[in-house]
Amino acid sequence: MGKWWVCRAAAMLSAAAAGGSLAAVLAAGTASAQTTAHAPAPAPGTTPAVAVQQDQVFVFYRAANGSVSMTDVTTGKTTSAGGRLLSAPSAVPDGGGLLVFGRGTDNQLWDTYCTTGGSCEPWGSLGGNLTSRPGAVLVGSDSDYLSVYVRGTDGAVWARDFGSPDWDAWHRVGGQVLGGTGPAAAAIGGSTYVMVAGTNRELYLEKVGVTGFNPVGGVTTANPALTAVPGALVGFARGTDNAGYYHRFLSSSPGWHPIGGTLASGLAASSPPGTARTYTFGLGTDSQAYEDVGNWSGYPPAFGGWFKVTG
Repeated sequence: MGKWWVCRAAAMLSAAAAGGSLAAVLAAGTASAQTTAHAPAPAPGTTPAVAVQQDQVFVFYRAANGSVSMTDVTTGKTTSAGGRLLSAPSAVPDGGGLLVFGRGTDNQLWDTYCTTGGSCEPWGSLGGNLTSRPGAVLVGSDSDYLSVYVRGTDGAVWARDFGSPDWDAWHRVGGQVLGGTGPAAAAIGGSTYVMVAGTNRELYLEKVGVTGFNPVGGVTTANPALTAVPGALVGFARGTDNAGYYHRFLSSSPGWHPIGGTLASGLAASSPPGTARTYTFGLGTDSQAYEDVGNWSGYPPAFGGWFKVTG
């Protein structure tokens, strides 16, 4: 369990002592470690989330009732992570477990910690005023440094950073994000990058605190995804033809390139540190989650094709 969660647990104990735990349960719902015999389907159009922990790939998705389900892609086991979210979740690995973030029914940022076995802690609030799903990223090898990016009520990107031992205040990053979509974030070389769909539906990328948002082409109306392979950032997005596209952000590989599929949601992507593999997820037209694994040991990358992992 990472330092981030130790601090969160201490805050929860403090809130409980002050009588605040009941409010947390009512606002975000409870977590469950029980395997769902008949797991609820993903809510139509809702972008899934992905996190890779020690070569185990986990996809998280929001059901129609707002609860979050967690599927181990290797075993097919699905468990309930509880919660009550208004939009898609985001997830990152943490120590031996997984951190999950989402927009609660009060439009605040909520979070939980899940083990790889499917046991999840109660959800707790990190405040804010969100109008989108969050995009979370670890900077470094563990959870000593963590950032979460959201679309605020002014349409701009806002962020909250965790730097051991505690969370910093919310701050405005800038830009203007297309309504109904949220930021995607990734880290490489000690720097953090955020990608968004702009109000003109074009994609924009910022090296946080350095470059501002710059256009990187492509057109989408859904949540984009951002991850990193050795030596490069990689973006994924659903095109206006509902197929998946990727962009390796190097001058030697310009532009967006198709990976096919017929997608009904935005995309999520992850790559284990130091590996040349990407795991990309989206919903199909049957509102089930599909995965496409990319091998980046050469360029252009080799993709295995979309296959269903839920339902």
